[in-house]
Parts: sequence; C-alpha cells; structure tokens
Amino acid sequence: MEYKVTMPILSDTMDKGKIVKWYVSVGDIVKKGDKLVEVESDKATMDIENYENGVVKKILANVGDEVPVKSVIAIIEKSGQEPSSQVSSSKKPSSQVLSSKKPSSEEIDIDKLINELTSSSEQSISGNASPVAKKKAKEYNIDIEKLQNENALPKPAHEKDINEFLLNRYFTKKAAKLINEYNLDINEFKLNHKIRETEVLNYIKTNNIAKTIKLNANQLAVIKNVENSLTKPIFFIFEEIEIEKKEGIKLTAILIKALANAMQKNPLTRSVLKDNSLLTYPASNISVAVSRNDGLYMAVIKKAEEKTLNEINEWLKEIKTKRLTIEDLTNSTFGLSNLGMFNIKRFSALINDKDSGIMAVGSLIDGKIKVTFTFDHRIINGVEAAKFVNDFKNEIKGIK
Repeated sequence: MEYKVTMPILSDTMDKGKIVKWYVSVGDIVKKGDKLVEVESDKATMDIENYENGVVKKILANVGDEVPVKSVIAIIEKSGQEPSSQVSSSKKPSSQVLSSKKPSSEEIDIDKLINELTSSSEQSISGNASPVAKKKAKEYNIDIEKLQNENALPKPAHEKDINEFLLNRYFTKKAAKLINEYNLDINEFKLNHKIRETEVLNYIKTNNIAKTIKLNANQLAVIKNVENSLTKPIFFIFEEIEIEKKEGIKLTAILIKALANAMQKNPLTRSVLKDNSLLTYPASNISVAVSRNDGLYMAVIKKAEEKTLNEINEWLKEIKTKRLTIEDLTNSTFGLSNLGMFNIKRFSALINDKDSGIMAVGSLIDGKIKVTFTFDHRIINGVEAAKFVNDFKNEIKGIK
C-alpha cells in the first residue's frame, strides 16, 4: 500500500509551496511523526511530518521547486503495521498539515497554528517578511522594517530580497556581477567586509567553478543542424585550385560567383531530398558561413547566378551586420565555408541543413587555394561530383 504525501495548504491564500529541505531520502525507513520535508508558503515555513510507518519510495519534488497545493511530493510504501500513534484511523486529519498537537475532529485554525509555530523564533524581527527572510535578517542584523520604510526592501520581503541586500552591502559591483554570472552562494564568503572582484575570482578558480551561459536560439539551431549533418552519408573530393584576386572584391565573392555558375550546369547541386522525392530548383541559392558578433550563421544568397561580382561583394558586407530573417537563412541547396582569412590551409565542413553539399576553402597561397568538397551521397554520386568540381574549376578561371 502506498501513502501519498501532498503539498499541504498552509494558509487560505496559499496556492503553491516551495520545497526548502528534505529530511529523508528514498529508501529511508520512516515512522509516524518523523519530519519529512520543510515547506515554505507565502506566510510561513513548516516541517511536514509523516503519517504512516513505512519506507520512502519516491521523492517527486526537488529542493527549490515550487509545487501547487495538493500535488504529490513523495510516496511512502506502508509497512503494513498499525501505527503506534495515538491517532486512530477514524480520526485521521483531512489535510497534510501536521503539528506537534494531536489533530482533532474540530477544524484546525491554520493561521493560528502557523503563528504559534513561527512567532517565537521571529518575534524580535519586525517588518513584513517571510519566516526564512526574517531568520536570515536576524543572522545578519538587518532591520527589515527600517529598510522597508526606506523602500530599500519590498513588502513582503523574501529570502531572495535579503540575499540581494547582502550582495549590495558586502560586494563591489564587479564582484556582485561575478556572483550572479557564476550563480554563487554568497554564504560561501565571510560577510564581514567589502568583497572585491579579485576575491570572488580566486574563489572561482580555487573551486574550479564553471560559468554557465544559456544558449540562444541560433546556437541551439546550429547544434541541431550539426547533429543532423552527421547522419548524412557523405564523401569528399580534395582539390587545389588556382584563383586570381581582384581589386576591391572579396575572394569569397569570386568563389560564390563561380560556384553559382557551376551549379547551373549541375542540377543535382540545386536539389534537396524531401518526403522520398528529389526537388530540383532553378536558382543557385548558396548558404555561406558568416561569423558575426552574435554568432555563426549560414546566410543564404539567393539567385547568385544572376548577380554581378559587385552585387555579391555588397551582399557579403551587408550580411555581416543586417538583422537576419528566416528568409535570409533558408532555401539553399549548396554551401560554402571559407576559413582562408584565418590562415587555415585546408579543412572540411559539415553540410548545412538539407543542402546537397558544401565546399570548404583554405587560405590563398601562391595563387592557389585548397578546397574540400563534401557531398551528400544520397543526392550526388562520385561521377556527378567530379563533373561539378571540374565545372567549378573552369568557372573560377573565367570570372571577370
């Protein structure tokens, strides 16, 4: 038999409670009356006791979780023994609210009970605040009422407000910024002096604490794209190609133009797979790896075969700073990545999204570049790829 421990209703305004501390772990043997968990409501913090002899089978809420009232937070596997408590089964309370007093058939005055349990430990702290906040304020000799009168603390004040006050009191702005960036517990520091950035940095280094940065939507999209690319059957062609620089024109612009012209002669490079069909488009839409201050993007230049070198050159400048839309990042069929400007001689690149292939370009050395072509073998076979590469080599020679 299972006994489900639920989030109790500690006040008439409480709709959820916060798990402050678990006194038990899964597998612990518990008796009736044992403390199970400490819960914080909008008015008080209380220990919730156990009502059945048994073993803790599951704990369903973590410390810090805010759980709606009446939701199950733990499961006790009953031992099958009669509880030794003085409370008979016919007199079990209707709610999970427990106290040191014996429940009776009379309705329990929740607010009165909470006040009785909390007033003794917080009677010396004035001000509108949660019990946890008052406890912490007392520990650090903080006058909640005075600060609230000065609008330095909100009403009611919670633990996070006291922590914020302590942060401003004991840490410089740069040190406080590090505390927030590394999600550090200020209680790890001795709060008896002004703590500077250096002290926090030393703590971070000594304890080898990682800085957590939440990935943005573009970074998550890049990860998904890379993972998807690894599932494709691919093959490579390695080439060394002669290319001539042109005054005022980026090398990438010349590569795009030659690539676009070669794609016009090789329809499969303008194709993608979709729903067991091969879709071949008329335009040479090329995804180009663009590194910007806000991340790496595969920006798509549309109908590149119709654009002049100067137009492609201007597109490359514009795409570095413009506000990108979905239209700027979709509907390509072949890709280009150039790391030559970073003195990388040769590398290979992952195929972008649904593209049929990609060319990875190294640095220009003695009028030549090393190029690695990667092809999706489901769309393009070796012979077709070889023909495409030769067409590209011819096109690059003819770019004016």
